[in-house]
Amino acid sequence: MRALQKLVRNGNSTQVTIPRPMLIALGWLTGEQMILELLEDQSLRIRRPVERDFAPVSAPRMMFDNTSAGVK
Repeated sequence: MRALQKLVRNGNSTQVTIPRPMLIALGWLTGEQMILELLEDQSLRIRRPVERDFAPVSAPRMMFDNTSAGVK
């Protein structure tokens, strides 16, 4: 599916209108939060957020051995 759309000025923002058939095909709802990603090839990706978009990246868990080396 493809649509030619114009960028529209709305206050201090610029918007792109997503045609209703595309919204229906994607299962997206008006008012739903989206993630916008500017890619290296200067294209724009729009997607639903996933948990890792909000959760801080944490260091891998470490396990410590409580036994002393050489003690029997």
